[in-house]
Amino acid sequence: MKHVRLIRHGESAANAGKASLDHVSIPLTSKGVEQAHLVAELFAQAPTLIVASPFVRAHATAVATVAVFPATPFETWPIQEFTYLEPARCANTTVAQRRDWVRAYWAKEDPAFRDGEGAESFLEFISRAQSFLDRLAEHPAHDIAVFSHGQFINAVAWLVECKPQKIDGQAMAEWREYEITNHVPNCSGYTLSKHPEDAYWTLSSAESRIGIDQRFPGRTYQVTRDPERLPIEEHAQALSAAGCSLSDDDSTMYAEHLLHATRETAPPSEVRDIDGNIPLSAREVCQILREVTFERRTMTKVSLASWDEIYAGHFVVSVEGWRISIYNDCDTLDYCEECVSPEGRRWSFDAGDRFGTDPIALLSTWEHQTLERLLKAL
Repeated sequence: MKHVRLIRHGESAANAGKASLDHVSIPLTSKGVEQAHLVAELFAQAPTLIVASPFVRAHATAVATVAVFPATPFETWPIQEFTYLEPARCANTTVAQRRDWVRAYWAKEDPAFRDGEGAESFLEFISRAQSFLDRLAEHPAHDIAVFSHGQFINAVAWLVECKPQKIDGQAMAEWREYEITNHVPNCSGYTLSKHPEDAYWTLSSAESRIGIDQRFPGRTYQVTRDPERLPIEEHAQALSAAGCSLSDDDSTMYAEHLLHATRETAPPSEVRDIDGNIPLSAREVCQILREVTFERRTMTKVSLASWDEIYAGHFVVSVEGWRISIYNDCDTLDYCEECVSPEGRRWSFDAGDRFGTDPIALLSTWEHQTLERLLKAL
């Protein structure tokens, strides 16, 4: 049985709303570098082959895993992102600035159209994705880790799942809808599998798709992660700082339960962050957002630009004194960057759940969709 993990690169400068000189050289942000290292920790054993796109952001993400498994062969394949807009026209522009060009391109629904020198047609893009699948099937490696890009990964997934018979205007429109519906977050992706006797690849189910919010392999006590998805070790450290003594055999397994109990009984002065405040938890921030979706709290816009105008970047809102920064990834609700309560308590990706899931990931599917709709309406 052959297994292939398709992993999108970590957060890039373009994902963070910055202008980029070209599609090839866009670097990772500091968060993207951290995400890349988290992905490397998800591997329970060394893959038999590591493959990366030639684009800098995907190659740099792969290098983190290569560093963990230096004996594994590392190859660069033509699995770069779909460059459908003329590169020269896009130089030094942001994702938001290119939005109208993107809409105009997809409105044509012409798979043979090429926007200009250096651009790729949709037909060429899909052909490249199919060639990638053919190369995977022929390669002798049986456990392959592939670091690529969101649109390319979804092109591969679409070919496997939908099996289009003809690449025409309708198929192009259907893929675009598929790509938007199945947005691939940074450092997340799919798993493909294929038995030697099978004619087709099998795509992982939604429940088993790759994501850095998964538990880290090799730690049996993390089969059930705490609701905030923080590393159990951090909970144990917080318990120790709160003066709670843990026995040797359960210092990690029951850390979340004991930490909760300790925080309930300990004086506020015993559990504080570096600013002297009791830190917010991801669950608390999630609850504020959840109350917004049920119209129990009112959300107002702090950012000068609207959600639609930002398109790719941080969007700041206020929920009755709670200041929350939310990341808009190409018009898609992605993650919570930071939250500050009216009393000054703080949660942030960098200082809080940097090894786990953010508050937005704790929302139900309906809550997530409702919050996104409310943000777009501000």
